[in-house]
Amino acid sequence: MFKKKVKLVKRAKEITLTLSKLGFYNIYEYFKLLFGLEVDPEAKPKKIREALERLGPSFIKLGQILSTRPDIVPVYIVEELINLQDKVAPVDFSVVEEILKRNYGDRLWEIFSHIEREPVASASISQVHVGYLKTGEKVAVKIRRPNLEELIELDAELMYKVVDFLERHFKEVKEFNLKGVIHQFKRTTLREADFSIEAQNIKIFQQNFKNYPKFKIPKCYYQISTSEVLITEFIEGTKISEVETLKRKGLDPVDIAVRLTDAYFKMVFKDGVYHADPHPGNLFVLDDGTIVVIDFGMIAFLSKTKKKYFFDYIIGVITLDLNLAIQFYEGFNMFTPRTDFNTFETDLQFFLEKYHNKRLDEIDLKEMIEDIITFIRDNHLRLPTDIAYLGKAALNLEGTVRKLHPTFNPTERLKKFISVSTKDYLIEKAYEVRDATELAFYLIFKVEHVYRLLIRERITQQVVFKDMEELQEFYSLQTGKIGFVLLFVGLLIASALFYTAGKESLATAILVISFFIGLISFYKLLRF
Repeated sequence: MFKKKVKLVKRAKEITLTLSKLGFYNIYEYFKLLFGLEVDPEAKPKKIREALERLGPSFIKLGQILSTRPDIVPVYIVEELINLQDKVAPVDFSVVEEILKRNYGDRLWEIFSHIEREPVASASISQVHVGYLKTGEKVAVKIRRPNLEELIELDAELMYKVVDFLERHFKEVKEFNLKGVIHQFKRTTLREADFSIEAQNIKIFQQNFKNYPKFKIPKCYYQISTSEVLITEFIEGTKISEVETLKRKGLDPVDIAVRLTDAYFKMVFKDGVYHADPHPGNLFVLDDGTIVVIDFGMIAFLSKTKKKYFFDYIIGVITLDLNLAIQFYEGFNMFTPRTDFNTFETDLQFFLEKYHNKRLDEIDLKEMIEDIITFIRDNHLRLPTDIAYLGKAALNLEGTVRKLHPTFNPTERLKKFISVSTKDYLIEKAYEVRDATELAFYLIFKVEHVYRLLIRERITQQVVFKDMEELQEFYSLQTGKIGFVLLFVGLLIASALFYTAGKESLATAILVISFFIGLISFYKLLRF
């Protein structure tokens, strides 16, 4: 425990030093600016974003999550966080060799004939080297950064302490549920850092796209991959963002844009599992036009019910059906006690009409993001993780598709997708009718069961008052502080009395003890 506290203090010192170089006083002040609790004209959004990049993997991942949370981060910060760069200086190859030897031991050079010393990519979680197997295949060797899990744990603990401080001093912070955001960051980052999970993700996508034309998931070498090292097929293709190169190779960017969009529709609405980070660095095109997706550390799942809500919302957008669109917000439990329903309906109608049936070249992305953020914040909506992740993926995908096909009309493509899926949609509605009928039938027996319980059984109800619990905790802490202060004063008085009585050695011992008790009291009084 003591060793961990020492590491925590050391990490806090590193963070403070990094922030001070960028002009921030400490981590508490920085988080106030990040969440818009205070506004400092000198602290530009760009500087806030750069601080996250310099603070390391944990803060980069936190920033990526916050870029999808316009309900808790001010619009001008969100716009900057979208540009967050996940590029970190690579670790030395000697460290990489140690990790490889730890995972493969004497088998290392029985498996590989050569591994390039310079990485081809270096991010917050890992770095990638080109390798060659003894069997001749060229592979991508993805290696997790050293001590990453410990760093994530330490940073998460520091973030919890910062949030505790903010919750004590700013009433509105409790509504943000920042501890939930930190828990999400910690869970998703640790999952992304476990390459055995990523290997399983690759297997899922390979199965889902097994017979899908012109869309490829790289081969994974499961037998020689571990939780720290992932070995996959090395993709020799053109980045999807290099449009001129694609044209020179005789490939049609419009066709690529349409096929990529259709593949994502399949992921979201059919498979219920999608690649959550489709930026251009993770998308390649082979010379025959095949689209290849890499890096499956960040994926997301949609349950059958949630897929239905999204499907209904799309129909609502296409047909301008306000009631159907509202069901989406109800289904995801986005309304809060502060939401004014009349204002919400008016704002939603305006938003649907503004972006209905627009081509990409007719949409100002920055303006659209601002409209979405304003809509969420003005109506005090709660933003679920599912929507936040899908929104982030959609923004990345939109940017990629815009480069390939600026006049692409997403609404028109959605209409084609829905026309193909109408049969499935009707079947889904038939299942809903069946479920409703079953519920009505069994409801009679459920009501009777509850009635019998009320009549014959003793029902105990327990009411927990959250505010009362917090109040009890507060008074308990204050009582402890008062106790230490009284002990400190009592020992000082006792020391003085013993000096007066001529027992100097005993008086000195008591004075020393009182000194340490005084330090503890001082620490407890200043502790937030």
